[in-house]
Amino acid sequence: MSTTEALPQDPTAAADAAAKADDGAEAIGAISKLSPRLFGRFCRGIPMRTFLQELARLDRAVYFRHFKGYRESKITPKHVEEVLQREFSKGNGLLAQLAIFNWDESQYLLFGDLQKHVKSINEDVEAIEHISAAEADPIFDDLEQRYDRRDVAVGAIINGVRVDAAYLQGRWGDLLAS
Repeated sequence: MSTTEALPQDPTAAADAAAKADDGAEAIGAISKLSPRLFGRFCRGIPMRTFLQELARLDRAVYFRHFKGYRESKITPKHVEEVLQREFSKGNGLLAQLAIFNWDESQYLLFGDLQKHVKSINEDVEAIEHISAAEADPIFDDLEQRYDRRDVAVGAIINGVRVDAAYLQGRWGDLLAS
């Protein structure tokens, strides 16, 4: 068998295979690290129009179960919080990934600046195993000067910036408290 025969010819099949390999547990874990206060902030930052369009296409069951028949302008952040919590408890990693993607897209300036700062440490951000407090302080000091610190905290947590939990607690202890 040649290598071209082993690969799925259909791009959708390749995406499905990748999705099965990564069930979204990492995304659920990242969101679960948010305090209730930051989780609410995260839910308010998800742009409903694009989120619902993508959800209707990618996970029709969740869309019909929780959002069908609602106008996007009538969907409250509290409703989104309840839906996400309910679906995450069922292990719906696709929804977690979709929520993070949409939040990052709506906060594209913050996300881009965060990514630029982390890439200054190592261009291959996946290869970074740990960011020390000395490296993290200038990053977050700069971001907090230009963005709401709650959004900076959410962005760092959901995107898995590799700093110690003690550092996060020291930096945003008031935001991380339940």
